[in-house]
Amino acid sequence: MEKVRMNTADVAAEVKCLRRLIGMRCSNVYDLSPKTYVFKLMNSSGVTESGESEKVLLLMESGVHLHTTAYVRDKSNTPSGFTLKLRKHIRTRRLEDVRQLGYDRIILFQFGIGANAHCVIMELYAQENILLTDPDFQVLPLLRSHRDDDKGIAIM
Repeated sequence: MEKVRMNTADVAAEVKCLRRLIGMRCSNVYDLSPKTYVFKLMNSSGVTESGESEKVLLLMESGVHLHTTAYVRDKSNTPSGFTLKLRKHIRTRRLEDVRQLGYDRIILFQFGIGANAHCVIMELYAQENILLTDPDFQVLPLLRSHRDDDKGIAIM
């Protein structure tokens, strides 16, 4: 069964909902599969009525969808290299911005500010990908590298 991909309006609506996460810290990143990642976000400033920090799990499935969830899924015992890079650069950083880029199905998550900022960019179309960039938007790792030799294009 083919998964239903988010359209531009779906992305805009989801980004509006995800903006409530701004200010939360990324406490960890897990990979559930080679294309599915969970970002564990914690609210360090406020606590719930039970006295615990608010915790939100943000699930991203490359090219398909993203959403918050309370359901904890089984994760890989050994994190992938991509997961380790994400952890290295965004763990403990505050989520400073969530926005849709133009009218595309691309979502940018900015963790940290200034020289310490890193962005996770998720593409939700046929050439699905998740990228991690430095403050100058230089791509560090990306989930899916590809090349088109006929056009002389290599994205690695």
